[in-house]
Amino acid sequence: MLEKKSGHIVAISSVLGKIALPERSMYAASKHALHGFFDSLRIEVFRKNIGVTVVCPGYVKTNISINALDAEGKRYGKMDKGQKNGITPQKCARGIINAIRSNKDEVFIGGKELLAITFSRLFPRLFMYVVKRVASKNTH
Repeated sequence: MLEKKSGHIVAISSVLGKIALPERSMYAASKHALHGFFDSLRIEVFRKNIGVTVVCPGYVKTNISINALDAEGKRYGKMDKGQKNGITPQKCARGIINAIRSNKDEVFIGGKELLAITFSRLFPRLFMYVVKRVASKNTH
């Protein structure tokens, strides 16, 4: 890409690259790191006509939670409620393709869970309060 002075890099992150939720600390940390890396890379390569898009999907209806490992390293084997009600992989793919064609720096693809990003930015203290309340109800 550098030699040809052309190309486009796409990084698949997550809504959790922008917000934090309980029980997802390691996942969120890795996605936050992706944002920092690719945001910096975008600045480094833009003069070489190389685009960088960070894709932040919300829930996508896949088997990722079924195939995930639990704390003991065993297959979780259950469909997560978020994934079950998520958008189709085809809808997600169309959103990614449209973002590349539009040379977007960042794109959020999903359903109503995307509202959490706006909510957390506009009302950070209230967002954290709500997340903590939901988390405390789920642990009792």
